[in-house]
Amino acid sequence: MNKIFILTILAFSVLFSGCSILDVADSQENQEIILPTEPQFDIKDCRVGDGDTFATILEKYGIGYVDMLGILNSSSSTYDFTSIRLGQPLRFAYDDLGELKYFEYEKDKEEIVRVSLDGGEYKCEKIPIEYEIKTKTMEGTIEESLWLSGLEAGMSEELIIDFADVFAWTIDFSVEVRQGDSFKVLYEERYRDGKYVGVNKVLAGSFTNAGKEFKAYLFEDDDGQPIYYNELGESLKKEFLKAPLEFKRITSGYTYARFDPINGNKTKHLAIDYAATIGTPVMAVGDGVIEFVGWNSQGFGNFVSVHHNDIYTTQYAHLSAFGKGIKKGVRVVQGQVIGYVGSTGHSTGPHLHYQIKKYGSLVNPLNLELPPGEPVSEGKKTEFFDRVSEYDKNF
Repeated sequence: MNKIFILTILAFSVLFSGCSILDVADSQENQEIILPTEPQFDIKDCRVGDGDTFATILEKYGIGYVDMLGILNSSSSTYDFTSIRLGQPLRFAYDDLGELKYFEYEKDKEEIVRVSLDGGEYKCEKIPIEYEIKTKTMEGTIEESLWLSGLEAGMSEELIIDFADVFAWTIDFSVEVRQGDSFKVLYEERYRDGKYVGVNKVLAGSFTNAGKEFKAYLFEDDDGQPIYYNELGESLKKEFLKAPLEFKRITSGYTYARFDPINGNKTKHLAIDYAATIGTPVMAVGDGVIEFVGWNSQGFGNFVSVHHNDIYTTQYAHLSAFGKGIKKGVRVVQGQVIGYVGSTGHSTGPHLHYQIKKYGSLVNPLNLELPPGEPVSEGKKTEFFDRVSEYDKNF
C-alpha cells in the first residue's frame, strides 16, 4: 500500500469524523487518565486488655488458632506478636464483603506492624508512624522546684522529665536547684491526625543554677547517634550521673536534709539523703563492679558498694531490697538498678543515703567535677557550631 493511498484514507476518516488530525492528537493528549480507587475498609479498633493474649485477641476478630500459628511463624523474623503489651492499640480492616484483609499493631510510638492476609498467605511489615512536627520553646524561673515551676510555665510532665534527663550528668534537680534558678527549652511536639500526642525530642536547653548557665544542644556524632553537647562541643555524658535516682521517680515534694533526727543535731554528713518512697529504684551512677552487697552493721542496713576504678567508689544505704542479680563481683553499668529505697538500719524513714569515696575518703557528691565525654569530632565542628547558632536564634 503506497503512501498516497494511506494519506487518502486518513483524510476521509478525519473528514467523516468531523475533526482534524491535530484535533485527534490533541484529544489523545488531553484524555483524562482514570486511576483505580483506593479500597475502602471497615476499621475496627481495640486495645490489648488485662489478661489478653495474641491468640484471644485474634479469635475475637475471626482468626482461628491454626491461622494464628501461621501468622506467628511467618512474622517471627519481623516481630514477635507474643510480646504485645497492655494498652497498645490494634486495628482490623475488613472489606465490603466482611472479609478481614489486614490488621495492624502499634508496637510503640515509632512503628506499626502490619499483617496482610491475601490468598491464605501472610505478609508482615513494619511501617513508620508519620507525625506532624512543631517546634516550640518554654522558659521559666524556679520558685520551689523544677517540677512545679515547669508545670507553671506550661510544660507537660513528659517534657519536664525529658529536660531533666538531658542534664542528668550535669545537675541534680532534686537537691541542687534553688529559688531564682531559670531554664529554657527548645523542643519538638508530635501531632497525629491533628491531635497532640506528645514530645518528640528536646533540641536544646539551658539551666542557670546559682548564677552559672549550663547549655545543651542535640547533635549527631560520627556514628549518627544523637548526643547532647555543651556550647563548646563537649559531650554532656560523663563518668557518673549526678544522682542515683531518676528525676521522674522523685516528685516535687521530696527534699533532702543533713539534719540527723536520731542524734538531734547537725553532724558532718559528706553524703546526700534522698527522701523517696519505699521501692523507688536506685541506679548505679557509673560503670563498675559490686565490691559489697548485704547487711552493714554500722547503721547503713542493706548496703551496696560499687568500685568504679582506682579513684572512685560509690555507696548506697538503707535499701529495702537489692536489684536482680546484684551480688559481689558482678559488673554493673551506668543506670542499672542495684537496689530499692528503704528504711533499714539507722533510719527513721524511707530514704537513700548516697556517698562517694575518692581515694578511700568521703567527698561531697555535689562538688565532684568529672571530665566531659567525647567531644564533637574535628570534621563535624563547623556543622555543629552552625547548628548551635540555629538553635540559639529560637531561644
